[in-house]
Amino acid sequence: MTAFGPAEVDALQEIASIGCGRAVTALGKLTGRRLEMDVPETWVGAAPGAIAEFLGALGEDLVAVGVKLEGPLTGDLLLALPERDAEALARVLGFPPATGAAWSGMAESALMESGNIVGSAFVSAVGTLVGAKLLLSIPTFARGSGRACVERLVAHAGSIALATRFSCHDGGCALEGLILVMPEPERIAKLLSDLDLR
Repeated sequence: MTAFGPAEVDALQEIASIGCGRAVTALGKLTGRRLEMDVPETWVGAAPGAIAEFLGALGEDLVAVGVKLEGPLTGDLLLALPERDAEALARVLGFPPATGAAWSGMAESALMESGNIVGSAFVSAVGTLVGAKLLLSIPTFARGSGRACVERLVAHAGSIALATRFSCHDGGCALEGLILVMPEPERIAKLLSDLDLR
């Protein structure tokens, strides 16, 4: 992968800020709650497994929804929450999972639609930024550890990631989660060229 200088890293940080900001706003509208977002982080040159370990910091049991991104930004986007927070999100959306039961039915569909809306908002914002159309796949659902979710939802070994944490403490809603974007490393140079950095 091409080495990045400060301008390239700044550009990726801008993509994370704009794309994840729009995604969190869309999720807030979906839930009817005010969501707060941390400053997005950008990692370049992450060691194998580092991204899965970061995702695992949310807890042992996660619920994640992934979509594939295609176009100038090719890769994967994950909406990940600790299982208790995913349950809280499903309740807010009106589809609480059955107590003690496996995720299925309307609760799982509600989470997958949340991932779809988050992904759509992200690609819309980034597409506007680079002046090109981005597409996304239908969402895929996963549960388990951070590593298990990454292995289930991400087809490539990511060494670049854009991530932001979000949380809600509004109207009796208490939840937090993560939006994680893992671009395919070999496509980053083309994306940066679209941003007039190369």
